[in-house]
Amino acid sequence: MTRPRSSTLFGALVVLMVAASGCSKDKPKDESQKSEPTPIPSDLVFNDFVPATGGAGLGVRDAGLEGGLAEVGGGEPAPGEPGDDKLAVKVTDPGGEPRAVRKYTFVANKVEKRILTISQAVSQSAGGQSAPAQELTLKLHVDLTPKQIKPAGATIEAKVTKVELPGGPPQAAQMLATMNGLSGMFDISSSGEAGEVSFVGSPQMQNQLAESILQGLSQGVQLLVTPLPTTPIGAGAKWEVGSKTEAEQGTKRFTLKEVTNEGGVVDSEIEVKVPKRATQSPRGGTMFIAVDGKGKYTQQIRFNQMASRSEGELTVHETIEVPDPNGGGKQTISQTQKAKQLIETPGK
Repeated sequence: MTRPRSSTLFGALVVLMVAASGCSKDKPKDESQKSEPTPIPSDLVFNDFVPATGGAGLGVRDAGLEGGLAEVGGGEPAPGEPGDDKLAVKVTDPGGEPRAVRKYTFVANKVEKRILTISQAVSQSAGGQSAPAQELTLKLHVDLTPKQIKPAGATIEAKVTKVELPGGPPQAAQMLATMNGLSGMFDISSSGEAGEVSFVGSPQMQNQLAESILQGLSQGVQLLVTPLPTTPIGAGAKWEVGSKTEAEQGTKRFTLKEVTNEGGVVDSEIEVKVPKRATQSPRGGTMFIAVDGKGKYTQQIRFNQMASRSEGELTVHETIEVPDPNGGGKQTISQTQKAKQLIETPGK
C-alpha cells in the first residue's frame, strides 16, 4: 500500500485541460492573449496549503475539515491509521438532556454512494504583481464499503467510479475515465476519527493526474464523519478538537445543532494559525512561511453510515519569503486558497 505525495489539484488538472484543448483543431491558438510572466518563481511546488518540504519542515494535511490542522515538524499519521495520539477532544458544553455517548457502528459490506464536489480557487501575488487566478471544480463519484468491522471502528474501502471536470473540454472526459476504479482504504474509529487513506499501487496511479484525483478523495474522507466526544452529549453540545501543539497549529470547534438516535446535524469552525518559521525551499536554501486560515462546515451525520451531506469552505492565506531569483535579498509571495467541498447522496 502506498500513499501518494501531496500535490495541488491544479497542477495536473490544468495540464489536463490544456492538453485536451490542444487536441481540438476547431479553435486555433490566439497568440495575442498570452499573459505576461510574473515574478513568482515557476518551480515552487505547493501542496494544498504550503510548499512540500519532504523533511522535518512544515507540512499540512489535505484540505477539508481535517486539513484545518497544520502538522509542523512532526510527520504524519501512518497511512490508513487514525491519528488518535495527535488529537484531543475537549467538551466545552455537554448540551441538553437527554445525553448519551454517541458512536459510529457501520454495516459490513454495505455499499454507500456519495458524490464529492471540490471547487478550488488559488491566487498569488509577488513584487507588486499578481498571477492570473486559477479556479477549478472536480466531481468524484465514490462507492464506500465497510470491509472490516471492529469494536474500535471500521476499515472502509473508497472506490472512484466516475470523475467529472465541469466546464472542461470534451476530450477531458476520456482522460478522466482512465481514473475509474481507483480505490483506497482508510480507518474510522468508533468516535469518528478518520485516518489517512492508503491507496493500492497500480499502473493507473503512476501519473500526476491520478495523484490529484486521489488527493481529492483524501480531502473528502475527512467530511464523511465528525469526531465525537467519548462522554455523553445532547443537543446543543459543543466540543473542540486540537493537536497537542494546538497553539501553533489550529483548532476545530463543533456544535451539535440537532440529534436523534439515528444521527444529527453538526456545525464546525476551523481556525489555522502557524507563525512564521523557516523551512527548506524546493529551490534550495531556506524559506519562511506563515499560515492563517478559517473555515466553516455543516455535516448531516449518521451513526450507522457516512454523512449523507456535508458542505463548507476553508480559506487559507499564506505569506512565503523566498530568495529573490534575481539575487540580492528576499521575495515575498502572498497566496490565498479557497476550497469548497460538498458531499451529496445520489437521489436525495
